[in-house]
Amino acid sequence: MKASYNWLKDYGGFDLAAHELAERLSRAGLNVESYEPQGDDWMLDVEVKSNRPDCLGHVGIAREIAAITGGKLKLPPVEVDEEAERPVGSAAAVEVTAPDLCPRYTARVVEGVRVGPSPEWVRKRLMVCGIRPVNNVVDATNYVLLECGQPLHAFDLARIRDRRIVVRRARPGEVITTIDGTEHELSGQECVIADAVKPVALAGVMGGLDSEISDATADLLLEAARFDPRSVRRTSRAHGVASESSYRFERGVDPEVTDWASRRTCQLIVEWAGGRLLSGAIDVRADEPALRQVTLRFGRVALLLGIEVPPDEVVGILEGLQLEVLDRGADAVRVRVPSWRSDLEREVDLIEEVARIHGYDRIGETTEMPVRPVRPTISQMAERKARRLLAGQGFDEAMTYSLIAPDPLQLAQPWCQAEPIAVRNPVTIDRTHLRLTNMANLLHAKAYNAAHGSPQVDLFELGHVYLPRAETDTPEEKLCLTLLTDREDGLRTLKGVLRNVMDGLGVEGRLEETPGARGPFAEEQAVALRLDGEWLGCAGAAAAEVTQELDLPNAPALMEVDFALLAARCRLDRPYRAVPAYPATTRDLAVVVDEAVLWADMEQCIRHDAPDLLESVALFDVYRGDPVPAGRKSVAFSLTFRRRDRTITAEEAEEARAAILSRLQSQLGAELR
Repeated sequence: MKASYNWLKDYGGFDLAAHELAERLSRAGLNVESYEPQGDDWMLDVEVKSNRPDCLGHVGIAREIAAITGGKLKLPPVEVDEEAERPVGSAAAVEVTAPDLCPRYTARVVEGVRVGPSPEWVRKRLMVCGIRPVNNVVDATNYVLLECGQPLHAFDLARIRDRRIVVRRARPGEVITTIDGTEHELSGQECVIADAVKPVALAGVMGGLDSEISDATADLLLEAARFDPRSVRRTSRAHGVASESSYRFERGVDPEVTDWASRRTCQLIVEWAGGRLLSGAIDVRADEPALRQVTLRFGRVALLLGIEVPPDEVVGILEGLQLEVLDRGADAVRVRVPSWRSDLEREVDLIEEVARIHGYDRIGETTEMPVRPVRPTISQMAERKARRLLAGQGFDEAMTYSLIAPDPLQLAQPWCQAEPIAVRNPVTIDRTHLRLTNMANLLHAKAYNAAHGSPQVDLFELGHVYLPRAETDTPEEKLCLTLLTDREDGLRTLKGVLRNVMDGLGVEGRLEETPGARGPFAEEQAVALRLDGEWLGCAGAAAAEVTQELDLPNAPALMEVDFALLAARCRLDRPYRAVPAYPATTRDLAVVVDEAVLWADMEQCIRHDAPDLLESVALFDVYRGDPVPAGRKSVAFSLTFRRRDRTITAEEAEEARAAILSRLQSQLGAELR
């Protein structure tokens, strides 16, 4: 909030320069972000937390200053003559049909005003606070808003049909043009101020153009009300309209300041614009909140703050904040919380008040609080390394929403047969369920990139999926690694990428694959993955109906695996191995096997009872076509041999190669190509 230094001095005789006042307020928890000279005044930009709406007015900030400096708050006297012979009820009527949205509505009538410019000093103060002066009536409502934090609105009474105000819910399809010239069609969820025919204001947000104060206005109706914060926030967001009033109503206004603010505004209108105030007020009130009583034990102050604050000082601080002392004993004090301090509910809240007024800087540091680095868990280190490995292989990380809209693609996943879990209180209508798989999200991400000129992508995501459990309402959270690629021979590429990740993480074991898996895959291009027989995940090329539905230029390959399983078996602290002292030799081998034989089976056969000379084996080609017979395929791989004690001979390498070929022929029916 922008506050005027001179205006604040009107409420208390503090003797602090602007920079000193800014420092004292900041130390007490009202952070002054900046202060700037404005002619003969200073503008203080005060950061007001959402739980302190009482400080959204100069009186509230002045209360804080009085408590900090030990001064006395001086409020302006409110004295205005009323037309005793003309009661307000003879000139206007008010009906509230939505008391849940408007707990209190007051109206006063001033007749015979002369609309014109406000006094110069008023215009200056409004401009210091960032408010544009309009005329003496509107400026009076804005002045009191900035004074006590209570929004007000003045209607041209002659433009209110039947001089009757109805506070009600909007009717679907009703239209109102607000004073900023914007036309709004109402949904029926809004609270509106209406006359006998149509809405004349969005309650708590902005007045209507048809009933605003103009130079021709002679009689006015002054509204001072309290509206439901949630209703005001919903209306403001739905129609994209924000105002000084809505900002305050959304945070809650003092329930007892309404009438004072109304009388104060009428006083200023009569003083600046003339006119006659009709006697009395129309006051429709649905509630009368009781003031809270809170007990503070003096011993708890020392226990929570770590310092001794004398009981007399504690009581003095509370009284300085205008908390009424009801009872005081040797060990405790009971106070009544004023209506404007909605944030004070418990004993600890009062102790916080004592701490900030006493001075946080007076609370010494008596214990060391050393900063110790926390070693990341094995899972966290595995995640970090996997991200680096995938980035090194040309993949970009995607971070998609865990909350999703109902999506048939979410059912195409390998983890369970259930429907996605519905969220009881969704934030938005398009984020209503928890995801079962990340593959659907990556497909949508690819579709978005393709539609924006990037048809070729390589994406990965490390994120949780949420699987229903029969025994409880809470889901099983499974950490999955999901990959998508547009590279040629994508399924084979992803299997190679997975092996590289496993090698980088030190995951050992047999990676098995079997044809067929649940997912958004083409049936003939899907495989299920297991690690030493334990379910790991699935991979495959996207089905044609998926690419058509998402309008994809090509069918990407996808993979989703249980990363928690990989992390549980990773070895990031592998022992150092010295660089071999003797050279290796490589032999290539190409064999023809049946189509049903998997590379995993061949690799296991090669490594089982392999000669000590075998250092590594790497697949580099699979061929189908002439002259290889139908139903069979040619598989080419590289064998690396090395001795640790001396240079290997050609004869030893050939002998080891022949032994491996013999096992492939006898166990898998392989033929040398």
